[in-house]
Amino acid sequence: MSERTAVVISNPTVGAELGHLEPWLRDNGFDVRRLVRDDILPADAADDADLVIILGSEWTLARTMDEPHDPPQAAAAIAAETALVRRRVQQDKPLLGICFGGQMLSRALGGQVTRQEAAHIAWETPETDVDELRAPWVLLHNDAFTVPPGAELLAEADHAPIAFRHGRAWGVQFHPEVNAEILAQVFDDVGTPREVATPQVDALRARADAQRTDSLRLFDRFWAEVS
Repeated sequence: MSERTAVVISNPTVGAELGHLEPWLRDNGFDVRRLVRDDILPADAADDADLVIILGSEWTLARTMDEPHDPPQAAAAIAAETALVRRRVQQDKPLLGICFGGQMLSRALGGQVTRQEAAHIAWETPETDVDELRAPWVLLHNDAFTVPPGAELLAEADHAPIAFRHGRAWGVQFHPEVNAEILAQVFDDVGTPREVATPQVDALRARADAQRTDSLRLFDRFWAEVS
């Protein structure tokens, strides 16, 4: 039986795959418990977890999701998850926010999340002093976060900050978890045109081994700093 528990928060389907996180969690002795943000989570839902991981989403934090075409539970679920994240930071317990999860962490700490003029879909090697962050990463996001008050910028791309830390919590805008199959599925799920999606998936497939190595190194660095 594993000695640690990792709580993973996601929507039911889109952006819910663990990818490279799955073997890393297993090899580091974590049992995984999944929570679905659509269920409007209580603030203490992850209090017993050794690690909380917040994955991406089609949802947005750049506006209140209470319009007629939005999922009816979205606004309440986002407010509840924000409270959970804020509580986690106040408890000074490890948390990793990826894409929407990084935006959620920024917002919970008083940062801002804004809509970009167009979706940013690209490979970026950011400016950073952290060796494990200095690698090509997949970026796929409509919104961008600011580094919240009291947090430290860890990595920045040309268009936006893409990694920060606050205590034992890290937020990243890119997707270190994805492999080519997961990325292709996400593009399909969100309706990305094939001429945009295919080159990104092919590039990830071509560097599959290197990507796995880069992702595992980053997870190791994160855990070494927050555990």
